[in-house]
Amino acid sequence: MKIHLIWAQDENGGIGKDGKLPWHISEDLKNFKKLTLGSTILMGRKTWESLPIRPLLERKNIVLSSKDVSDVECYTSVEKCVEVLYSDGTEKLFVIGGSSIFRNFIHLADELHITHVDEIIEGINTYFPITMPKIQQKFEKIEERRLAYNAVYSHWVK
Repeated sequence: MKIHLIWAQDENGGIGKDGKLPWHISEDLKNFKKLTLGSTILMGRKTWESLPIRPLLERKNIVLSSKDVSDVECYTSVEKCVEVLYSDGTEKLFVIGGSSIFRNFIHLADELHITHVDEIIEGINTYFPITMPKIQQKFEKIEERRLAYNAVYSHWVK
């Protein structure tokens, strides 16, 4: 199973503001959908609760949380989650947030999909747990393209 992390961050590594995305960049949302369609996506409870539409359609939605979440496949441990998905033959897992979920999966990640938002957003209170210099030590950028005037997507492999 290949583990992919996918997120957007501002120039300071900010990924969230009061439990929501701090921006609305339709080109980034379309890219996210294109990349994740037909795959399994994993998120924390707060990310699940923040989704405007639950579950995200045409993807297997999974939540990792210390609390049971109804109406969705849910695990309380990273190890059990990975074990079950691996034994089920899951080929590609996209980890979509939030910060603590990224922290638990970054060492398992094979690929990263990062959208850099060319702004510093006021009031951000959630950050990606790993800095870009650390990412650059462990991953190699294989693709980069501009999605919008303020957003650049990059794809990284270990």
